Amino acid sequence: MALTIDHGTNLVEHHQSTPLTAVDDAFTVHADSSEFTFAAVVTGGANFTLAFESNFNGGSTWFELDTSKTINSNGQYIYFYTGKPSNKIRMRIASISSGTPSVVPHIGVAYHG
Repeated sequence: MALTIDHGTNLVEHHQSTPLTAVDDAFTVHADSSEFTFAAVVTGGANFTLAFESNFNGGSTWFELDTSKTINSNGQYIYFYTGKPSNKIRMRIASISSGTPSVVPHIGVAYHG
């Protein structure tokens, strides 16, 4: 799994070049923020559900940030969240109904101050 981190003035963007392809494959990053963006480049023509989750204490318990997103076509998808303080965040393939997805994840974390 190749990970790239780009630093901007108030944004850290995390990229993973190895795609998520199976149920429970996940891309996890440290956030320590309440503002972040999940983006996914999807190929493979599958019907599947992505979960966006957060962790507040660094442990193994994850909480859903929003209802899971069902994706059934190739493309680029982006979701913005604010006001949800989190220690860690992750994008995870929650389920696959058909096909084999290929999801290249990107997560941006905003910092202010």
